Amino acid sequence: MNLKYCDKKRRLYFISNESGMHQLWEMDIADQKKRKVTSFSQNTKNFWIEANHIVVATDYNGNERNQYHKLDSRIATEITSRPDYFHYYGKYKVGEDSYIVIRNHYEHSTFELCKMEGQGNIEVIYVFSNPIHFIHELSTDRYLLSMDVDNIDQILMIFDKKSGEPVVLPLPKARFSAFKFIRDTCFCLCDIEDGYKNIYEIDINNGRYKKRTFFKWDIEHFKLFNDNKEAMISCNEDGFSKLYRLNLTTWEVVQLPFNREGVIHSLAIRGQQEVFLIYSSVDQPHLIYCYDLDQKSFKVMAGNEACEPISFKTASYPSFDGTQIPYFIYESESDMGAVIHIHGGPESQSRPEFNTLYYLLNKTGLCVAVPNIRGSMGYGRPYLEADDKEKRLDAMKDVVELRRHLIKTEHADASRVSVMGRSYGGLMTLLLVTHQPSLWRAAVDIVGLSDLGTFFSHTPPWRRRMRAAEYGSMETHGSFLKDISPLSRSRQITAPLMIFHSHHDSRVPYTESKQMAEVMEENGQDVTFTVYDNEGHTFMHRENLEDMHHKIANFLTTLHEKK
Repeated sequence: MNLKYCDKKRRLYFISNESGMHQLWEMDIADQKKRKVTSFSQNTKNFWIEANHIVVATDYNGNERNQYHKLDSRIATEITSRPDYFHYYGKYKVGEDSYIVIRNHYEHSTFELCKMEGQGNIEVIYVFSNPIHFIHELSTDRYLLSMDVDNIDQILMIFDKKSGEPVVLPLPKARFSAFKFIRDTCFCLCDIEDGYKNIYEIDINNGRYKKRTFFKWDIEHFKLFNDNKEAMISCNEDGFSKLYRLNLTTWEVVQLPFNREGVIHSLAIRGQQEVFLIYSSVDQPHLIYCYDLDQKSFKVMAGNEACEPISFKTASYPSFDGTQIPYFIYESESDMGAVIHIHGGPESQSRPEFNTLYYLLNKTGLCVAVPNIRGSMGYGRPYLEADDKEKRLDAMKDVVELRRHLIKTEHADASRVSVMGRSYGGLMTLLLVTHQPSLWRAAVDIVGLSDLGTFFSHTPPWRRRMRAAEYGSMETHGSFLKDISPLSRSRQITAPLMIFHSHHDSRVPYTESKQMAEVMEENGQDVTFTVYDNEGHTFMHRENLEDMHHKIANFLTTLHEKK
């Protein structure tokens, strides 16, 4: 994850779990030797390369309350020590030896823009009611920030410490990312006009903007090089990553010969010649590639051997209302049947990257189908918003139609189709087994929501506001949310259900799975509940992932083998 190049040390830095936990690693460009840089007792979540040191973020058992450490000459010094706060990195102010950060107390709804000087010395500059993100220091104590206005979009604002008040830029709300500043010109990725993330040139002074690229897909990575005259971009085209070279004077776009059917997870550039990227595909675990722009050639610098190939394809199918739903499928020649996996988010996207669980299930003989049902990212704004609020069950019907499609195309028989999902995908799984119980052989729910009412009551008010744009609010949509609740319909479940959760989940409370498991046990239904004590919303310990994957594989294959 998170590949970065340090020109001063001529090294690549990245996060890897090859030691069993996520730690920071470095690779010497000259000899391509790797070395583990950190050995924290907790997982490394992120890092930032500064002039004379590296800042590393860790959290406690995946609770996402990041704490910062200054890594200098391989010695880690604690910068923050407030485990009751979530911290979000902003900027290191070199001359002052201080940091600009944003923090949020886990029990509160405010977000504090802060200046830190030494451990424990914190000046709260301004308090915001919504999540904010530091983008750039425009001049001394004048910052460009973004603020979340819902679960998808942000607005831009300038905060001047002298005036003490933020000024919102006259721009439409949108998805913003990857800001680059070339002298007085600001470039970024956003989706103002048509819902696809392209490069825009923005005048920070008056909010005027000009669209500079015109992809009908989302640009995912945007890196400058060649003295800021060119950019390297990768574009998410129907899930697959395509690599392009962009001239920032003529705006000519040239596709590079990266003809691999997978995903570029991270991208870094050295000088004017070498592009480094982390890549994986459905049967190729993560690799670090180097692409020589002059030679137009790729070489592998580090990574894993390719796995045994699988039969894989992408396609689409018509849903109940004619909407074309994209999906990809790991095909199988056995008659074990199929499992449908639904991604989280909901504003996310399943992509043809290496997924250990999908690969394992397919090798046990299962066909694995992975749809991007309505509400997924990557297909434009109308598709993204097509599952909002009262349209939630339309997304559920997309999965029902995929089941019908798999049976019609002879990838499964009607008696052996299972469903599973993670986070929002867990909610969708529970909706399917409670609203359409007769369709499923088995089901797996990983850190899923079982009742939106209880979810809202146990999540911080700011998150409740953000998610209401997607799910609706209890005040306005309460009767609908109660009616569709999987928890209230739990007696309808006939398929064996396996549930996984963790005690430190800051996004979907552990109680969401606990209450579903308990009520099913009381009703004498077939439910298995596994809880990990040292994980958060995203499981990161290798032993836990292996345990979960093998439990799921054994659970599904055993049930699918029964006639």
